[in-house]
Amino acid sequence: MMLFAQADQGGIYSLISTLLFIAFLLILSIPDIQLGFQMWRLSSIVEKELGEIKRMSDNARNKLIDMLKSLNAKDPQGLVDTLAEMFVIDPVSVEPTDIISRMRHLLRGGESKIKSLIKDSVPNADPVTISKLEVSAEVVNALNLVYKVVRHYINLAKKLKSPMLMYQVQMVIPILKRMAEAYSKAQDTFKDGKPVGDSLGPLVAARLMLNATRKWEPAEETVAAETTVEGRKVIVVKALGPLATVGRPGEAVAKIVEEHNGQIARIITVDAALKLEGEQTGSVAEGVGVAMGDPGPEKIAIERVATKYGIPIDAVIVKMGMDEAITDMPKEVYDAAEKAESLVRKIITERTPVGSSVIVVGVGNTSGVGQ
Repeated sequence: MMLFAQADQGGIYSLISTLLFIAFLLILSIPDIQLGFQMWRLSSIVEKELGEIKRMSDNARNKLIDMLKSLNAKDPQGLVDTLAEMFVIDPVSVEPTDIISRMRHLLRGGESKIKSLIKDSVPNADPVTISKLEVSAEVVNALNLVYKVVRHYINLAKKLKSPMLMYQVQMVIPILKRMAEAYSKAQDTFKDGKPVGDSLGPLVAARLMLNATRKWEPAEETVAAETTVEGRKVIVVKALGPLATVGRPGEAVAKIVEEHNGQIARIITVDAALKLEGEQTGSVAEGVGVAMGDPGPEKIAIERVATKYGIPIDAVIVKMGMDEAITDMPKEVYDAAEKAESLVRKIITERTPVGSSVIVVGVGNTSGVGQ
């Protein structure tokens, strides 16, 4: 009798399990319930990633606040809140007349405003410290923007009950998280005054400046030096180091060319460039044009003056990942500086006559790289 009772009990459990499974399938077959289940599953995945981005954003804010407190800044919390929400509105583009001048005016106005806010809060800070605080503020601003944009689309997908929109967020959030991680690491690098991958151009310029006969500042936070390479006069331009700044290389080059009445045989720009997945970090490539990640004003200044006087423009780039460009300079990039310098010297000796003048521009953030 016990055996029959156990068999009956096992059969009941099996029947209940089968009925529950069938009920579950029927429930999932109802569109509204199926949609709700999809939304719950997707939102739980993306919200976990959003929490990580939020953590990095808050951590960057706290680091900047601590930096300001160590400098006895006035109202560090209020300053960081202001800098985190800072923005620059693009100029009107439907009427393109003089758009570059308007863009230059707005961009420099934004830079001046950030610098002014920091100087008002920390009046006794030296220029290098000010530049570190500026970059740290840019990191906080970028992370805050990434977090707010991702949160916006997650909330919008929930509001519209749109699994397709949530799927799109799920697809793009790994890329945005990787970007946020790079910015988070970059803050510590700039805070310590170390060279980053993007300092490749200034590093090549600094190597060429070692035996310079004279140095001067042709533009704000920008230095130029005069040297020679096998009978050619070479004017090297880079941002003023070791500040964490990119300077104003376009303005400097335009001014130097005009001072020489256009008698420049060649302009060579050296910069870091984002590699494609599968390409080797530190690989060197050569091309034509202005190698510069500028929004427009600095790059077009070189293009315009070169076009005016018919000056050829060469580009030398060293490839790296986005995270490598804004964090500690990798050894592969440091080693590539020598190769890039050799290529620059080769271009000068093979493509310009003896006695001519050449401009070499080391483009990039010169954090930790002097001259």
